[in-house]
Amino acid sequence: MSQLQVELSDLRGWSRQVGRAGTDCDGLSSYLSAHVPDGDFGAILELVTYDYESLIPAFTTVLGEEGTRLGATATALRETAHDFQETDARVAQDFGVGRAIDDDMRAAGFYDVAGVLPVGAPTCDTASLPEVSFGFVLDKICDLTEWIIGIDPREYVTRWIAGDIEKAALQASAWQHVSDCLDKVTDNLAHGQSAISRTWRGGAADRSADHVEKWITELSSQSRAMSKVSGHLRDMIRSSVDLAQNVVDIIRMIISICSAAISSSYIPLWGQWKAVKTIKEGWELFKTARKAIMAFWQIITTIKNLIISLVHAVTVESLPDAPRVPA
Repeated sequence: MSQLQVELSDLRGWSRQVGRAGTDCDGLSSYLSAHVPDGDFGAILELVTYDYESLIPAFTTVLGEEGTRLGATATALRETAHDFQETDARVAQDFGVGRAIDDDMRAAGFYDVAGVLPVGAPTCDTASLPEVSFGFVLDKICDLTEWIIGIDPREYVTRWIAGDIEKAALQASAWQHVSDCLDKVTDNLAHGQSAISRTWRGGAADRSADHVEKWITELSSQSRAMSKVSGHLRDMIRSSVDLAQNVVDIIRMIISICSAAISSSYIPLWGQWKAVKTIKEGWELFKTARKAIMAFWQIITTIKNLIISLVHAVTVESLPDAPRVPA
C-alpha cells in the first residue's frame, strides 16, 4: 500500500467530474427513452419487434442506474475529501506521513475532455421503401391473376412491403449517438482518474481507482453493445429495402406479363388458352418473390438472435456497486 497523500481541492474536483458523468448517464437514459419509444416498424420487420422492444428498457434502466450509482460515487468522494479535511494534521504526522494532506484551492485538471449533453437529434439517412401504384387497369389484371393462380399481387405487396423504414433509421441513429456519448463519458472518467492519481495516494485512492476502472470497462462494453444495436438496425433496413425492391420488380413483371395475356385473350380459344398459360408462367415468377422473402426472413432471424444475446448481456447486476458512505 502506498503512503497517504491527498490534495483536497483535486479530490473535490474529481468528485464533481464523477458527478457530471452520472448526470450524463441520466440524460442519455432520457434521450434513449424519447427517441426509441418502441419497435413497431411495420410488417416487414415484425419478426424482431418483441425482442427489440425488450432491449430498449434494458438499456434505459441500466443508464438510469448508472446515473444513480455514479452520483453515489461522487458523493463518496466528496465525503472522503471532507473526512480528510477534518483529519487532525498532527495525527497524520504521528503516523510518519508528514504533510500528507494539502489544499491549494485549485482543481484545474478536472475538466471534461468531451462534452456529452445535449445530444444531437437523430437523423434519417436511408432510402424509403419502393411503392407500387395500382390503377383501374392494373386492378383488373390483379383480379384476373387472383382468379387464375389464387394470389392477389396487391395484397402481397401491401403485406410484405409495408413498414416504417425511416423510423428504424432514426432509431439506429439514436442508438449510435448514445454509444458515442458513452465513449465520451468513459474518456472523461479516464482523464479524471489519471489526474487524481497524481495527487491522491494511499489505500482509499487504490480502492477508488479500481472502482473507476470497473466503470470504464462497463461503460465501454455498453457503448459497443449500443453500436451493435445500431448496426443491426441498419442491416435490417438495407435488407428490407433490397427485399422490397425485388418484390416490387417481380410484381411489376408479373402484371406486365398478365397485361399482355389479357390483350391476346380476345382471340377466340387460342387467345384465352394463351392468356391462362401466360398467367400461370407468371406464377413461376411469383415463386421467385417468395424465395426472396424466405431469404430475407433468414437474415432477420439471425439479427433477432443477436439482439436476444444483447438483452441478456446488459443488466443492472453487471454494474459496479454504489459506494456506501458511513453516516
